[in-house]
Amino acid sequence: MMKKIFLLAAALLAFTLAASAQDLKPVKDKASKKYGYQDKQKNWVIPPTYDDAKRFDDGFAIVKMSGREGLINTEGQWILQPLYDDIGKFDRNGLCELKIKEGGIKLHGIADWSGNLVLPVEHIAVDIPRNANCILASRYVDTPGLTGAPLWGVYTLRGEEIYSPQFLSQPSFSGGSFIAKGVSGLYGVADLKGRTLLPFDYLALTRNSGSFLTLDRTFNGHPGAILAYDPMGDPVRAAAWNKGCIGIPLYPNQVRIVSIQSGYSYRRAACREADIDWGRGRFLRLEPFEVENGGATAMAWPEGGKYYTLKAMLYEADGTPVGEVTDCGYLEAECAEGVVYSAGGLESWLILRDPNTLSLPSFTLNLTDYHTRLHDTVYNGLGIRAYDVNQMTNVREYANRNVDIIKGDNVGVTSYLPPVLDMEVARQMRDAMRPEIFHHAFRMGEVVNCKLRTQGEDQEVELSEQLVCHFGNRFQDPYFYFTGDEVIYWGPHNARTVRLSLEPSSSSAMADASGKHWTLVLSMYEEDGSWLRTLARAPYADFAQGGVLVFDGLGIALLSPYALKGPQRPDAPRIVKIHNAQPLPHLISALEAFQVRPPAPPKY
Repeated sequence: MMKKIFLLAAALLAFTLAASAQDLKPVKDKASKKYGYQDKQKNWVIPPTYDDAKRFDDGFAIVKMSGREGLINTEGQWILQPLYDDIGKFDRNGLCELKIKEGGIKLHGIADWSGNLVLPVEHIAVDIPRNANCILASRYVDTPGLTGAPLWGVYTLRGEEIYSPQFLSQPSFSGGSFIAKGVSGLYGVADLKGRTLLPFDYLALTRNSGSFLTLDRTFNGHPGAILAYDPMGDPVRAAAWNKGCIGIPLYPNQVRIVSIQSGYSYRRAACREADIDWGRGRFLRLEPFEVENGGATAMAWPEGGKYYTLKAMLYEADGTPVGEVTDCGYLEAECAEGVVYSAGGLESWLILRDPNTLSLPSFTLNLTDYHTRLHDTVYNGLGIRAYDVNQMTNVREYANRNVDIIKGDNVGVTSYLPPVLDMEVARQMRDAMRPEIFHHAFRMGEVVNCKLRTQGEDQEVELSEQLVCHFGNRFQDPYFYFTGDEVIYWGPHNARTVRLSLEPSSSSAMADASGKHWTLVLSMYEEDGSWLRTLARAPYADFAQGGVLVFDGLGIALLSPYALKGPQRPDAPRIVKIHNAQPLPHLISALEAFQVRPPAPPKY
């Protein structure tokens, strides 16, 4: 009721002032070179004392003095003193926006028609959304953990605080509630009564017919998703993620108890399996944790006055915590093959860089470029810089890192959706998959990245030692998209396989004998033969010869077991040549050029 009375009074006043001001016009006095206002009879109603003056609008006029704008009424009285670089029009709520330039920054505020400052001119941006009955304003704050970026707050039309500055994005209103991004970088929903309707825990959030569609940080239990590494609001933990082996999933193949033998010109590591209950699909993370005081395993954060140690934490396949494997530790050395971790001061582990190291109970490995590491500070011990940590004290940088971690730990999560085919399409697909390549299971080392180079009439294919796939993750309702590259893990026994199959596609893809078009699909299967995930899709294959099939667009080659027989220099890139290379026709039958078995020797 009070709001209606306020708006009615403002409207009546504006009408009265407008009626009395319609005859007043800004005029420049020839003698003083100043502006004032005259009536129709050219009488000075408001003396010429201003450097500039605009026409009256709704009973108010903007005038300038000493380069700054002020606001007067029809009697020449100051409503707003000349302190501002810009004064906006009054809206239907009787509010106007004020701006002041300070250096290269514009500061914003809100005033009402009586000249009261509803919000002081100290904000980076202000907005009065239609039909929301509130004011939105963004400014910098000094609250610990919220510094470094402007945050949005929500206020009543009288400037009373409903939400202090705490949102990274401008709230989006509809029906009395709003969606905004919290300082974690995630979205939630709140209303003008100060209530949180949905916690700020969602990667994406949209309205849908009076309700909300959400995508949370766990990807709603999506197959293949894991609970990501948690920065815990700690700038050191946030900065350390993905620095070398810190905070990323480590698989059984990568973790070995090691005894290092040193000679004059070599270091040799005797490796054996670590005594860890890996279970099915479990993984390990090395994570920095704060400790109360310094010790043999502690790393100091000088600026923060804190100490950290490096623990080994075990997780289930979905990221659910299992528990501590070590309660302290540090990185004692690194080499080309990986890093050496002091596990609780009891034993040393070799953390191998390649997740697809051969799964052997024990083996000996020569270590190259070996050198010890200091762990006196978090900078030396975790491989981060003071700049990296300082960046994480900026609320926006921390929020971005938080979301990057969630996405980075779940690259390719949408590839775990199983294909869905109706019976008729499945029958057509089986009929089209006649070439032998569709019935061959490719193992580790037989599906690798490649680079293609033209050498006259030949194609030279340089083969990698590993397979890295690029994934684009698309979610609908609500829409969310992210991309990334992932080293493909061939399982704890290197026994997963990849197969080639088909899925229905447009006319730009490969055609079968009946003229139906198909996209080629590379899929990975578990050790027991069950389908695991889709790795890549291609509309067609580019080149094939003997036991080599090249997908140039994907940068992937499929190799038959016999394709690379013969001597290979261990330090030389693997090169194969496709002689007189001709691009494959976009026909399924063209894949018969790929030979799974070596050609039969000629008969004499």
